Amino acid sequence: MRRLLNILPVVILMLLVACQVQDSQQIPSTQPDVRGSIASLKKTNSKKSVGVAEVLVEAVEGVETSHAKASLRIDDKTLIQAMDGSTLKLEQLREGQIVEAWLEDPVMESYPIQAHASAVRVNYY
Repeated sequence: MRRLLNILPVVILMLLVACQVQDSQQIPSTQPDVRGSIASLKKTNSKKSVGVAEVLVEAVEGVETSHAKASLRIDDKTLIQAMDGSTLKLEQLREGQIVEAWLEDPVMESYPIQAHASAVRVNYY
């Protein structure tokens, strides 16, 4: 009986951790790597059920950003959110929208830089 009482807290803790549901995707708390408007948007695999797109983001004059232009790969692993925190779909992105993007390594240091976007926040929707 004593042994059971020693094991019981561990079992309860394991059950609590296993049952906890968390949304692992969220906008990072760091400054975005790219800020600007969507200059072009090209879907690259329209035949598959999962959307993938190449998005060219160009900095807007007067907005501070790390990169003047960035070619971003956006796929089903990319979190896309509006300013109010609601989740958007790839199909809701449009040319001319103002966005902030957080990049995943590796970043290809070409011009424009090329990278996978881990998260995109649409400021103008």
